[in-house]
Amino acid sequence: MEQRDVAGYGGCAAALSGVVTALYVWGSSRRTRVHAGAGFEGQGRDLSALFTDLPFVLLAGLLIPPAVWLLTLRLLTRLGAPPVRTLLSAVCTAAVLVLSAWTLHSWANPPDPDHIPASAPQKLLSYPGRG
Repeated sequence: MEQRDVAGYGGCAAALSGVVTALYVWGSSRRTRVHAGAGFEGQGRDLSALFTDLPFVLLAGLLIPPAVWLLTLRLLTRLGAPPVRTLLSAVCTAAVLVLSAWTLHSWANPPDPDHIPASAPQKLLSYPGRG
């Protein structure tokens, strides 16, 4: 298989994995459940998230991983044999995919200010000077 075929197939695989990962992380988030989830008989449903958030999430998932794949292939052209370049490009693309999924998860699941974790140290919950 030629290097051009590897670049094309790898870019398509990166785009597909990016879209699927972005859609899964966005669809299973608390933010999406709040907006698109149904209350009692559909009360409180806000489908504007489908028109505002979803296109950008899918576009980022579609463009970022293949761009990283192709950029790393191009930057590593002087580095030895094509299998080494392909492996390093795959590792970089996977790392960026994981990082972007974590970033999307952090954005779509904001912390709940009413929830105090059970593992919080007691010193942080008490007033200074009272024990």
